[in-house]
Amino acid sequence: MNSISFNSNVCRNLDQALKKEWLERNRLGGYAASTIVSVNTRRYHGLLVAKLHPPLEHLVLLSNVEEILYVDETAYPLSTLLYRDTINPEGYRNLNQFFPLPFPTWIFHVEDLIFAKSLVFMYDEQTVLLRYQILSGDENLVRLELKPLMAFRDFHSLGFQNDRLNTKIKPSAGRIQFSGAYFYHNAAIVDQAGNWYCRVQYPQEKSRGLDFEEDLYAPFRLVYTFIKGRTAFFCASLNRYEKVDPDALIIKESDRRNHVQHNKSPLDIRF
Repeated sequence: MNSISFNSNVCRNLDQALKKEWLERNRLGGYAASTIVSVNTRRYHGLLVAKLHPPLEHLVLLSNVEEILYVDETAYPLSTLLYRDTINPEGYRNLNQFFPLPFPTWIFHVEDLIFAKSLVFMYDEQTVLLRYQILSGDENLVRLELKPLMAFRDFHSLGFQNDRLNTKIKPSAGRIQFSGAYFYHNAAIVDQAGNWYCRVQYPQEKSRGLDFEEDLYAPFRLVYTFIKGRTAFFCASLNRYEKVDPDALIIKESDRRNHVQHNKSPLDIRF
């Protein structure tokens, strides 16, 4: 199978990058999809879009994540959000490479640090895993701040700020429960203050002449340090576990994909 990757010439050219999309699916009808710079340009994009029972065909749960990497107290955004009059943050400027196989992976160059983010979408469950790794550089002065941006809506519709939303979260060791979803992590700090991200834009919807702005809710903020290791993870799921082993999930999904690829006939392979 041909190997595909996009270098900084594409990733840092926002007009080009917004036209490059990726898609991961599971056997339950759920999916994760976005652009190579993690900008959702369609209402159908999201990191955990679950297929549920009627009347909701697909539910956009985790729309996106806001990620900021701090190196010796200097902030470097990894994520990118579009608004009417601005782009904030502008993480695409730090993105050096994206490749979709075996899992969607983003490589960022920040100062003398090489930082990787990978997304693993599980085939047998409604679960998505984000893994963050320092590939090169000194981890002692590095921290990562992450906010999940939630939609909780049918994928044909758009959501808006709702002051009646139950914003209570239930944190425990390595796990947070919020509105029927579960989030697993190895963050050092959980900040329970939530906030709205209002009027995030989806340019593909605008080009179709449809409503194209949405409000997303961040129920908490996670702060990761890398002093005792070079890997951090964040996992969103509809499944309740006591804890999540990210390495076990990655191995499980890698083995499944390797088995499927090994058993394909030449006629099954799409280039």
